[in-house]
Amino acid sequence: MTAPTTDFVAVLDRMIAERKKMTSPLYQTILAGKATERLLQSFVLHRWPIKSLWTRNILGIASHIDDYAIRRLLIENIYEEETGALSNSGRHLDTFAAFGAAVGVTPEQLENPPLAAETAAVVAHNVRVCNSREVHFTAGIASVLLLMEGQPPIVRKDGASMLSVMRDVYQLPPEGYEFFVHHASSDAASDAVSELEDEHAAAARELLRRYCTTDVLKAQAVDALATALELRHRHFDMILATGYDAAEPVFGHGDGK
Repeated sequence: MTAPTTDFVAVLDRMIAERKKMTSPLYQTILAGKATERLLQSFVLHRWPIKSLWTRNILGIASHIDDYAIRRLLIENIYEEETGALSNSGRHLDTFAAFGAAVGVTPEQLENPPLAAETAAVVAHNVRVCNSREVHFTAGIASVLLLMEGQPPIVRKDGASMLSVMRDVYQLPPEGYEFFVHHASSDAASDAVSELEDEHAAAARELLRRYCTTDVLKAQAVDALATALELRHRHFDMILATGYDAAEPVFGHGDGK
């Protein structure tokens, strides 16, 4: 007998909450204000190959959706990412590049970023579940769309967010922390964007309720999300292991920075 779809979606939400970004030592280090220049640069360079494919992966999912209203929400997501028009920002990938520039990453480095095995594994998974015929597209909804849009805000226990830490601890200029105004922050400045993210997460849940209705599809979606979570955390661990040395000065607090 097929389990209730609402319970199934709740299972996915719990999986994401249990391994949210703040459970990663990488994000804990950055949020604690301990990141070095090299770690922040490594963060940008290794996250770039994944972020640069985001909209194309969502396009892959959208191509399967016959419901106009929900497909429109996905297209709105893509439009916002590629233009920033709905949040009065810039193209989101450009704002991430601006964050990179603020911590010393050059445009030339972003043109040919490193592709570690852990990064390549995340890229391959995302492309496969969103764009291939090997798995049903609901695997992509669960392990890419819901995973990203349903991600809890990246905040410390005291409420400090990526935005406030980048601005107040690492003392980046406004163009350097703009990306974090529009991504997973609980600051008041990002409330409108948080509403957009919540709407997109709600759309992902509705798609799962509508299209992921058999035991086989549900099991496939759960497996895809479990794989995605494991691959992402290996990716995060690699960035910290290869890009961080606690003996180096904290960014903004050494060598006159």
